[in-house]
Amino acid sequence: MIEIKGRNVPQAYKEGLWVMNTCGERGDSRNGPVMSIPQPVLLTIKYPWERVLFDPVRDANPFFHVMEFVWMMAGSNDAKWISQFNSRMMEYSDDGILRGAYGWRWSQGDQIRNAVRLLRRDPDTRQCVLQMWDNTYDGVEAKSSDRPCNTHIYFRTGPRGLDMTVCNRSNDMIWGMLGTNAVHMTMLHELVARASGFRQGLYQVFTNNLHVYPDMPNFSKIYKKTFACYDPYSYEEVRHTPLLDRNETCEMFMEDCRKLVDGDLEDGLCTNWVENVAYPMYEAYLGEHRMDYISYIDAPDWQRACSEWVARRASAKVAAVV
Repeated sequence: MIEIKGRNVPQAYKEGLWVMNTCGERGDSRNGPVMSIPQPVLLTIKYPWERVLFDPVRDANPFFHVMEFVWMMAGSNDAKWISQFNSRMMEYSDDGILRGAYGWRWSQGDQIRNAVRLLRRDPDTRQCVLQMWDNTYDGVEAKSSDRPCNTHIYFRTGPRGLDMTVCNRSNDMIWGMLGTNAVHMTMLHELVARASGFRQGLYQVFTNNLHVYPDMPNFSKIYKKTFACYDPYSYEEVRHTPLLDRNETCEMFMEDCRKLVDGDLEDGLCTNWVENVAYPMYEAYLGEHRMDYISYIDAPDWQRACSEWVARRASAKVAAVV
C-alpha cells in the first residue's frame, strides 16, 4: 500500500502530486486516458481543519466547496440548487436528481444524528459507521448516472480525538480526494467530532483506485507544479473558524443548512458558521462575486480563498479585453 501524508490538505495535495508523478501508471478507462496508482492508497491528514486549497494553478472554487457541504448537510439531492455553483453537476443527474448525493444518503435513517448519539453514549464504540453505497440504487442492475465513489465512513476515538476513516472505491486525486472530498469530508468529520464532545483527530482515506485524467482542463500546468503549492496555514497567515460554537448543536447546524438551501430565511439563522461564513459566501457568489459580501465572511481562510478566486477572474477579464 502506498501512503500520502500531510499536515493539512494543501501539504497532502502537494505530496499526492509527487506520489502520482512517481508511481502513476498510464492506462485507459471508460473516461479516456488515465494515470493511476497500481495498488491501494492510504491518505492521512494530521490537521484536517486546515482544508482550504489556495494554489492559483489548481484554482479550486471555494464557493462550490462550501456550498456543496451546506447542500449535503441539508440532506438534499436536488441537482438544480448545487449546479448554481458548478454547472457540471447536472451531467450526473437523473431528472434533476443526484442519486449518489452523500448528504441525501446520510439523511436516510438519520445517520449523522445517530452517529453523534452513539459516540456520546459509547465513546469507545467500533460500530459507528455511515453508509453511502446502497445496492438498491448502485447495484449492477440499477440505472443511475451517479454512483458514490466514497462508500463508507468509520469513526473511532484515538489519542488525538475522534478519528475518521473514509473508504473509497475510486477517486480522482485532484478533483476528488484532495479537492471537493477533502473539504466536505473533513467538515463532516469536524461536525461529528464537536457535536459528540471530541477534538477532531486524524482524517484518513483508504482508496482502492487513485487516479488522474491527463485530458482534464489545465492538467499539464497542475501536474508540473508539483512542488509549488502554497500553504498559508503553516505560516499562520490564515486560521480556521470552528463549525460549531460552544452552545450550538449538530441539529441546529443541519437545520440552518436546510434553511439556506430551501431559501427559508425569514426567521434567520441560528449558528455562527452558517450565518457568518456560508451565507456571505452564498450571497457573494450569486450576487456576481460582490466584494462587499466577501468581506463579511468571518473565516480568514475562506475569505482569503474567495477573494483570490474572484481576483483571478477579474484579472483574466482585463487580460482578455487588453
